[in-house]
Amino acid sequence: MDLRNYEADFLAPGLPDTGRSVGELKQGVLKLSEEKKDLSPRLLKTEVFEYLLDNMRLGSAPDDFFPSFGLWGKKPYEETILRRNFEAKRKEIAFPDNVTPGETACFFADYAHSVPDWECILRLGFSGLLDRAKQAETDYFRRFGESPEKREFFQSVIRAFEAALRCMKRLLQTEERSGADPEILTALRNLISGRAETFYEALLQIWCYYQLSEYADCLQTRSFGNWDQMLYPYCLRDCERGVEEGTFRRLLRNYMVKIQSMHYYWGHPFYLGGTNRDGSSAVNELSYLILDEYDQLGIYDPKIQIKINRNTPESFLNRILDMIRHGHNSLVLVGEPCIMRTMRKAGYTEEEARTAVIKGCYEYTERCSAVETAPIRFILPKIVNDVLRAHPESPDFDSFLSRLEEKIDELCRKTFPAVDRMESMLDSFNPVLLFSGVSERALELGVDGYAAAPRHGHTNIWLAGPATAGDSLCAIRKFVFEKKLVSGTDLLKALDSDWQGWEELHRAVLADAPKFGNHDPEADAMVKRLLKMFTSRINGRRNSRGGFYTTALHAADTFLFAGRALEATPDGRRRGEEFSKNISPQAGRCRNGVTALIQSVLSLDSSEFFADFPLDVTLNPSAVSGEDGLAAMRSLVMTYIRNYGHAIHFNVFNIKQLEDAKRHPEKYPELQIRVCGWNVLWNNLSAAEQDAYLDQARANGTRSV
Repeated sequence: MDLRNYEADFLAPGLPDTGRSVGELKQGVLKLSEEKKDLSPRLLKTEVFEYLLDNMRLGSAPDDFFPSFGLWGKKPYEETILRRNFEAKRKEIAFPDNVTPGETACFFADYAHSVPDWECILRLGFSGLLDRAKQAETDYFRRFGESPEKREFFQSVIRAFEAALRCMKRLLQTEERSGADPEILTALRNLISGRAETFYEALLQIWCYYQLSEYADCLQTRSFGNWDQMLYPYCLRDCERGVEEGTFRRLLRNYMVKIQSMHYYWGHPFYLGGTNRDGSSAVNELSYLILDEYDQLGIYDPKIQIKINRNTPESFLNRILDMIRHGHNSLVLVGEPCIMRTMRKAGYTEEEARTAVIKGCYEYTERCSAVETAPIRFILPKIVNDVLRAHPESPDFDSFLSRLEEKIDELCRKTFPAVDRMESMLDSFNPVLLFSGVSERALELGVDGYAAAPRHGHTNIWLAGPATAGDSLCAIRKFVFEKKLVSGTDLLKALDSDWQGWEELHRAVLADAPKFGNHDPEADAMVKRLLKMFTSRINGRRNSRGGFYTTALHAADTFLFAGRALEATPDGRRRGEEFSKNISPQAGRCRNGVTALIQSVLSLDSSEFFADFPLDVTLNPSAVSGEDGLAAMRSLVMTYIRNYGHAIHFNVFNIKQLEDAKRHPEKYPELQIRVCGWNVLWNNLSAAEQDAYLDQARANGTRSV
C-alpha cells in the first residue's frame, strides 16, 4: 500500500469556517491569561480549556472515521501559561547548578507518562463522566461542608466535561454540513448522549478523549490501552448484529493510519495480550486481526507492545516474531513474569500486577490509580568521569569507588529535595481537568487527579548509560590500578584529547578491558555493583506526593543528546558519540553473540528497576531466517521472559542493506530503525546516527541466535 497517498487523505487540520487557527488560538490564550491573571491556576486553566474547545477548528476528510481537531500537534496552554508557571517557580524549586544536558543529571516537570482509566471512559462516556462529577460534588459537600478550594476543583471538572460535550456537538454539526457518512453521525450522536456501544464508537471515544487530553488539557495519554481485551466485547456484540470482519479491518486501518500521519516522534502505543484471572492467555481473535492489519499497512506508529508470558500461544508469538524479522521492529515484547515479580515486591496486589498497563515506550504500572513521573535522569558515564577528574590519583580502586559513592550521595542530597519541591507543585503548573474527572479517587477526595489523587504516586529516576559507565570502571581498574599502564592524570589527558596521541592505549582499552554484554563475569559484576550504588540510595525513598522513588534503566533519547555533549570516556568511547542505551551494551562492544548478551543482562536483578528494564537486540537477517531461525528467535525471547527479563525489542538488518541505504536513500523510503522505545525512518536519521547503526551492523555481522 502506498501510504503517502493514503495518509494524505487524513491530514485535514480543521475547516477554516469552524474556528480559529492555532496562531489565533495562541494569541487568544495569551490575552485570556492577562485578563484573568488574578484567577487561581486551576480556574485559569479551566477558562483556557473552555476557550480552546469552543474555538478550535474541526473537520474531517472524506472516508475519515476519526475527525481532526484543530490543535493537532500544538499546545497553546503548555507553550504559554504552563511554561510561564514553571519558570516563575524556578527559584523556589532551587535546582542544583549542574543539571543541564551533558552534565550529571537533567530535570523536567513530567506530564508525559500517564494513562487514563480507559474502561471507565468507555463505560460512562463524556456525559456519564459529567453526571458522575456533579454527583460527586453534591456528595462531597454533604459530607464535609462548604470549601471554596474544593468547590473550585469540582467546578473545573464539571466545566471541562461540559466543554467537551459542546465540542462534540460542534463536531457533529460540522460533519452534518459536510455530508459525512451516516455511521459517523450516528456514532457522534450516541457519544454525546451516552456511551460507546459499538466497536467504532469505542474507538471514536478513545480518539476524542486522547485529542482533548493531549492538546487542551496538556497531559499526554501514553497508551491507547489494551486493545484486544478492551475492544473485544464490542467486537463480539457487533458480530452478533451481523457486522462483517471487513468493517473491523477498515476501522482499525483508518485509526492506525491517522496516528501514523501525526508524525509524533516518540510513537503512540497500545498493547495486546496479557493473562486472564484464571491464568489463561488473554490473546483472542482480535489480537490476530490487529496484527494482520498492522502488518499489511507497513507502518511503525502506533507502536505495539505485547505482553508475553508462559501461557502466550506459540502461534501468536510466531506471528509477532515473523513480523519483526521482516521489518516490523516497532513491536516490543514485554515480560509478564518480570512485571508480576517487580510489582508484588513494590507492594502492589496480585490483581494490580496482572492487569498492569503498558505505556510510553515499555513502562508498566497499575491500571486505575497510579501516576509514575520520570522527572530526572542521572547520566552515569558523566558521573564516573567527574569522579576521575576530581580524584585522578586515588591510591587504589576501592578508594576510587568510595569517592564514586560519595559523589552519588552528593547528587541525591542535591537533587531529590529539588524534585520533591517541583513535584509538590505539579497541580499549580498544570492542574488537569479531564484526568481528574476520570479518577474516582480524585472525585472522592476533591483533589487533582494527576498530582494528588493517585494511590501510587511514584517518582521514577532513569539511570542512563550503565554499560558505558561500567565498562569505564573496568578500564580504570585494569589500566590504572592493576596493570598501571597509565596514571589517572594521564588517562584524563587522553580523554581530554579525545584519545588523540594516545592511540596505543585506546586500542588496548577497546581490545582488552572487560565489556558488559559478553557474559564477562568481571564486567557484569561491575555493572551490578555500580547500579546497586544507586538503587540502595533511591529505591523506597519517600517522595512529596505520598509515594516513593524508584529506579529505571530507560535511556529514551538521553544516550543521543547527552552523548553529543559528553567528553570521551575511559571505556574507549570518543567525544560526542552516543553512550549505551537502556540495559544494552555500548554500541559495537557486544562481541560474543546474543546468548552471551542475554546472560549478561539476566545477571542483574530486574526487580530492582521498577517499570523499565529494556534490552535492545540487533540481529542479522540470516540468523533468523526460515523455520529454524524463527524457532531460535522464539527460544531467545522466552529465555529472556522466563528469567524475568522485562522488555526486549529488535533491529534486524545487515551491513550491506544499511550501506546501500546510506548511498541510495531514495531506494529505502520505508526502512525503519528501532531507536529506543520508538521507531524512525532511516532517511530521517542524521549522518552520525546512521553511522552508529552501521557500526552495530558491522559488529553484528557474524552473530547468531
